[in-house]
Amino acid sequence: MNILRSYKRTRFFLWVNITGLAIGLAVSIMLILFVVNELSYDKHFENKERIVRLITVWEGNEQTTHYAINMRKAYTELPAKIPGVEAAVQLYQRGTLEVIQEKERFQNVRTLCVDPEFFKVFRMKFVEGDAQTALSNPNSIVLTRRQADIIFGDSHSAINQILKISDRDYAVSAVVENLPANTHFSFDALLPMKSIDDWMGGMPGLEFLTYYLVSADASLSDVRSAIEKEYSSITTAFGESFSAKVYGKTDKLTDIYLHSDGFSGNIGRMGDMRFVWLLSGLALFILLLAVSNFINLFIAQGETRMREIGIRKTNGAAISDIVRQFFSEVSGIVLIAFIIGVVLTIILAPYFSELIHREIDMVQLWNPTFILSAAGLFIVTVVSSAFYPALYLSRFSPLDILGKRIRFSKRRLMVGVVVFQSIITIVLVSFILIVNSQTNYLKNIPLGYNPDNVVTIWMNNTIRNSFDAIRQELLSVPEIKQVSGAQHTFGRGCSGQGISLLDNKEERHSINEYRIMPGVGELMELQLVEGDFFKEDAPDSIYQVVLNEAAVKMLGISPPVVGKSVMYTWGITEIVGVAKDFCYAYPADKIAPIALSKTNWGGTIYIRFREGTDRRQALEKTSEVFHQFDPDFIINATWSEDIYNQKFETFATTSRVITLASLLSIFIAMLGLVAIHLYTTVRRTKEIGIRRINGATPEAIFTLLTSDIVKWIVIAGIVAVPIIYYMATHMLNEYSNHTSLNWTMFVIPILVQCIIAILATSGVTLWALHQNPVNALKKE
Repeated sequence: MNILRSYKRTRFFLWVNITGLAIGLAVSIMLILFVVNELSYDKHFENKERIVRLITVWEGNEQTTHYAINMRKAYTELPAKIPGVEAAVQLYQRGTLEVIQEKERFQNVRTLCVDPEFFKVFRMKFVEGDAQTALSNPNSIVLTRRQADIIFGDSHSAINQILKISDRDYAVSAVVENLPANTHFSFDALLPMKSIDDWMGGMPGLEFLTYYLVSADASLSDVRSAIEKEYSSITTAFGESFSAKVYGKTDKLTDIYLHSDGFSGNIGRMGDMRFVWLLSGLALFILLLAVSNFINLFIAQGETRMREIGIRKTNGAAISDIVRQFFSEVSGIVLIAFIIGVVLTIILAPYFSELIHREIDMVQLWNPTFILSAAGLFIVTVVSSAFYPALYLSRFSPLDILGKRIRFSKRRLMVGVVVFQSIITIVLVSFILIVNSQTNYLKNIPLGYNPDNVVTIWMNNTIRNSFDAIRQELLSVPEIKQVSGAQHTFGRGCSGQGISLLDNKEERHSINEYRIMPGVGELMELQLVEGDFFKEDAPDSIYQVVLNEAAVKMLGISPPVVGKSVMYTWGITEIVGVAKDFCYAYPADKIAPIALSKTNWGGTIYIRFREGTDRRQALEKTSEVFHQFDPDFIINATWSEDIYNQKFETFATTSRVITLASLLSIFIAMLGLVAIHLYTTVRRTKEIGIRRINGATPEAIFTLLTSDIVKWIVIAGIVAVPIIYYMATHMLNEYSNHTSLNWTMFVIPILVQCIIAILATSGVTLWALHQNPVNALKKE
């Protein structure tokens, strides 16, 4: 049967259905694409089912921390003791380096140091060179095709060419294909682990990511247990030296991306299974809104087709024939909506990817899992949309239909749909307020330092060797207020050290560390509780440290603290100052103990500009000074304020996603509400005419037509409040620092829903009020 002809008298309902379904299906299809993309991480590796990663679990200071990095012994000693380990490899993050090719410089080259077995564990396609010799020479370097093209123009020209990194020459030994985007780690260049042999003696702790390839004929679970047990025995003494319990766990390669968020030492950005569940829930709600609209409207307009159904039954049509007809019509409508949804997904996927800060590979559109999931979504939508309406409309007797003895009881269904849709939209609007309140609460927590107008710039060897002279030149620039340097960047990763009291050396504590030069404390405007910061004229023979309040509390040192000494990593160290706790990690977490240790050299220069200095102008002034000492130096600047703002990215992304979902939910719900309100108002035309002739005012009629909607939204709000409270309490309790719930987070969403509903249906109501009541009474 022609769909458009069937809906000839109710085309408005048809396009409302198609629009709502298309939006719901587009959101669902996009979610399926996102989930398939997230679940596809690392599955392109040939031995994916046999690769496991080692994790270090640290239990101490009344908290448990998971580290993605391990001791070097996990590679040098452990594999030989486990028969089921076919190969092992460790990765060390060198960071983003400057690579020099003759006179050209290339910044931000992501570089890893790896063991020779890297290509045995992670098999990759070689464009040039081979896996056996690629990492055999300590002075060799392996490039990705993309990086080789950037530096040399093509991969073939790169082989045996010399690249300089940190004043050391490396010869290009191989070029490999770029890793797919759905890989939990990435790199532009690989260096042999032997290239940092000189550093190994200073890295006895947790520094390396470790992966094992399990033999094909070995039990994966048994080998994993053996690795965990052996590594735990290796780390026992190490943990005891920090008064902590340290042991090992393993993850399958394909589980790493979605189950490692929050681990320290991760390489690259990890996914978050909670975010996947959030998007899944939102998409499901939106699809349910669209399907419930469809069912409601389909049954509502079904009354106009009851004569057709009665005639078909009189002519011999069975219930199964009527059901088949409705399923056919619904399938056609859903197919149209589905095609529109797929087109919208393809068009909007890049914007959605940008919204959630996740890279979605459109190649996943051809992934069999995606195709099967999309087909399943289509079938489920058809069945759920057609099943109830088809059975409901086909059950009536043809005599009752043609005799006009049918009285539809659609009120319960309409009320149920309105309440259900209102609950979803109220909950979503409420969570917008809650997430924004949590974000504002965290932003209002005293930071403990001032990141405004501070820029950090990575220094190459030339700049580093001229630091004192550059510092003096920079201080002569009127826009520059202060200059110093450090080995760490405030707001980013720390080093880990050990600390204990001199009279209790056995009870050693782990502590985070920033190594800073004199002047950084003042430049960052840290607040002192006791003592002072480091002085430039202090002798190098005296080890000095500044502790934060959390570190003093952990050690149990009674004031005055300044002048006392502790046993630090490199020996007896004097405490010269106590800084007020400052937020150097995630603002929602409790501030952990940290030590600021003195160093006389740094890899990063800190510059504070005066208030009102434009960023572009500031970097131009800085660049002029740097180029006096290195004409080809490329400034790679990071603003401290940006580092701080990035800590709220998760909340910002969640807020944007929930806001978008709320707008879509409200649009779909109001679209259905307007259609239903139009239908019911038309059905009450004679009643409205009688009321007006009997003296009812327009205000009374308006109240009559909208009061039910408001009543059911209020009921939905009453149901939604405990749902909101439970979900919000559970979410907020995951954070050490969190906002409190207040009445506005529950009442405002209900008021917003009521106002939107009244505005959305007021057009229909006003139309009814402008009809001539005499004409209404003439209609049957």
